[in-house]
Amino acid sequence: MARLLPIALCALALAGCGFELRGSASLPAEMDRTRLQVADPDSLFARELRLLLEANGVTLVDAAEDAAVLRILRQRIDRRTLTVSGNARVREFELVFELRFALDGPGGETLVAPESLRLARDFQFDEQEILGATSEEELLREDLRRSMASALIRRLEAVRTP
Repeated sequence: MARLLPIALCALALAGCGFELRGSASLPAEMDRTRLQVADPDSLFARELRLLLEANGVTLVDAAEDAAVLRILRQRIDRRTLTVSGNARVREFELVFELRFALDGPGGETLVAPESLRLARDFQFDEQEILGATSEEELLREDLRRSMASALIRRLEAVRTP
C-alpha cells in the first residue's frame, strides 16, 4: 500500500493540472482530401508530413480536383556557426529549419496565404570527436524534420474557415 501511495498522488496531480496527451489534430474539414505539393516528394520531411497527415484522418490524393492543396514552397535546413573559441575553432553550430507553405481550399480559395515557420537547434562541436558530432548533427536534423512536421500540423489545426 505504501508503494502505491506515491503513484496515486502523482496520477492525481497530473489529472488535476489539466495535462492531456496530444491526440489527433482537428484539421479543417476542407483538408479531408488533400493534395500535398512539394518539390521533392521523397524527401524525409515530405514522408514525415504525409505520415502525420494520414494519422490525422487526411486522405492524400494525387489530383487537385475537389481537394485542398497544401503547397510546400520551400524547405531548407542550414547549419550556422554559433560560437567560436579564442583560437578560432568552432565550438557550437546551430541548425535552422525554415519552411514556407500555403494552403488552398478545394474550390481554390486561399485558406492560408504563404507563411513561414522556423525551428532551430544548437549542438556542441568537438573536432576530436568528429564522428560523434556528425552523428549528433544527423539526429538533430531528423528531430527538426519531425518537429517541423508537427508544428505545421498544429498551424493547420488553427485554420478557421468561414
